[in-house]
Amino acid sequence: MTESQIVIRCTGIERSFLLDRTTSRTLEILRGIDLAVAAGEVVTIVGASGSGKSTLLHILGGLDRASSGSVFWGGQDLSRLDDDALALLRGAHVGFVFQFHHLLPEFTALENVLIPQMIQGRSGVTIRTRAEELLRKVGLSDRLHHLPSELSGGEQQRVAVARALANAPRVILADEPTGNLDSASSAQLQELFGELNRTEGQTFIIVTHNEEFARHSDRRFRMQDGKLLETA
Repeated sequence: MTESQIVIRCTGIERSFLLDRTTSRTLEILRGIDLAVAAGEVVTIVGASGSGKSTLLHILGGLDRASSGSVFWGGQDLSRLDDDALALLRGAHVGFVFQFHHLLPEFTALENVLIPQMIQGRSGVTIRTRAEELLRKVGLSDRLHHLPSELSGGEQQRVAVARALANAPRVILADEPTGNLDSASSAQLQELFGELNRTEGQTFIIVTHNEEFARHSDRRFRMQDGKLLETA
């Protein structure tokens, strides 16, 4: 891939946690991670629980900061941004999909997709039209006014995907998106990601335990001993 194609790059990412202040004992989670992802790629990362997959994803998305190393979005070094600037970048350029959906329970599916756009200062008919279009695209045009409690787990995850797409982000970061879904819903979500990648050119970085899900990506990586290893 050429430099102009890369939307996100990390170099030398390390992350450790202090376990004991008295002895300065630390736990090393990430040990020198390098990764470059091009626009339109679907990249998956598998590995054992506790291997650091989610930690890396959070660092890539600016939810956590590395102990050392750098993350670049379009040539912009995230380590040089303060918390406010980082939050603005996340809101404008990153879409997150989590295992537990994190939908606001008191708001309808439509309202959950409207909120990220409103946070970015948008309003009016345009954002409602976009929210409705996104929910139609994920197959929920007949569930716009349902609360999360009135939706199945698979439907809630589809709302979460529509919400992640609301501000047309450069990259979708998905953390175990099928973790709470049955096999049928997992397959449907996999198809949805593939469709969004084909029709929207959407870039995905997905952490998953689901090996079948991972097999359908452009590139697969395994997190092992704090290192990121590309697999066939």
